[in-house]
Amino acid sequence: MAYSYPYDDPEKEIPRPQKLATNRSMWKLMLLNILTLGFYSIFFFLPFSIDLDKIAPKADRSKTMNYIFAYVISIFTFSIVLMFWHHEIASRVEEALAARGISYQFGTSSFWGWYFLGSFIFIGPFVYFHKLCTAMNLLCEDYNAKAFAK
Repeated sequence: MAYSYPYDDPEKEIPRPQKLATNRSMWKLMLLNILTLGFYSIFFFLPFSIDLDKIAPKADRSKTMNYIFAYVISIFTFSIVLMFWHHEIASRVEEALAARGISYQFGTSSFWGWYFLGSFIFIGPFVYFHKLCTAMNLLCEDYNAKAFAK
């Protein structure tokens, strides 16, 4: 008895990729993060690295560091690992925006300017998270439009 590959049968449907979320919001992140004492950020940022690996895979095929791993390690490093995780995400988003031809100003300078230095004026991290959510929504909309255009 020969093994049948699922793609050999023309009647079987090939599974299509799922659409990526395009409803990320800074306000939802901040409000639910306060209500859950900081645990909502795990559920909010976990899809970032997964979606970013789908949208813009690295040339060396390595994966972005998982947010849960960075979150747990940051407990012992006084959030330094989370800062590097956000820097890596900002860098990857900046590259993906440029590769897809999306005209939106976001990158590592946004991270260091708004998240790090802007934290001294309190409003900076809010601006950074808003820009990050907007950039990821734009990338996911572009991905969905091209992946499901067929």
